[in-house]
Amino acid sequence: MSHITLVRRAIPLVVTVLMVAGCSSSSERPAADKSATATPLLPLPHPELTGSHGADAKACKDADCEIVVRGRATAIPLDQKFGITTFLLTHVPPDKVTYVVIRTNGESTQAFHRGTGRFSLDAGLTVTVRKIDHTGAVVRFEPKARDGDKDRITGSRAPPSTTDGSSRGCPRRGAAVRR
Repeated sequence: MSHITLVRRAIPLVVTVLMVAGCSSSSERPAADKSATATPLLPLPHPELTGSHGADAKACKDADCEIVVRGRATAIPLDQKFGITTFLLTHVPPDKVTYVVIRTNGESTQAFHRGTGRFSLDAGLTVTVRKIDHTGAVVRFEPKARDGDKDRITGSRAPPSTTDGSSRGCPRRGAAVRR
C-alpha cells in the first residue's frame, strides 16, 4: 500500500476520533473562567431618571415643569400666550431628542440634538434636556423673556440641527435652515 493511500484512510479516522473526543463529558476539559463578567450591550439607565412632574405633559401648560419623556412623541399642551399650537417632543434612543413646533401663524420648526442640550424659542420658552439615556430623557420647560426673532439649539454630542419653516432660524454649528 502506498503512503498516499494510508494517509487518505487515516484522515477520516483521525477526524472522527477528534469529533468524538470533543463531545465527551470527561471532567478533564478545562472549566470556564468564572471570573470573567459579561459586558452589557446597552448603557445602564440613570437610576434618578425622574422628573418632578413624572410623565405628565399637562403640567407644562405654563412652561414651568420637569417631565420624563420616553420613546414616542409627546404632545406638550402649551398656553396660547406662547403662540404655539403644536409642540411635539420625542426621545429617540439612545441619546437623541427631536422637536416639532407649529406656531399659531402657521410657521414651523423642526430641530434635534444628541445628549443633553437646550432648545430656546423666541416665543418665550426654553426647553432643557437635563439627563438622557437609552430609556428616556428628563426635560425641563421654563418661561423666558422673548429675545427677538431667533430660535436656538445646543447639544452636548454632535452638532444640533434646526429646520425652520420661517426666516427666523438661527443656525448654529452644523445646523440647516429651510424657508
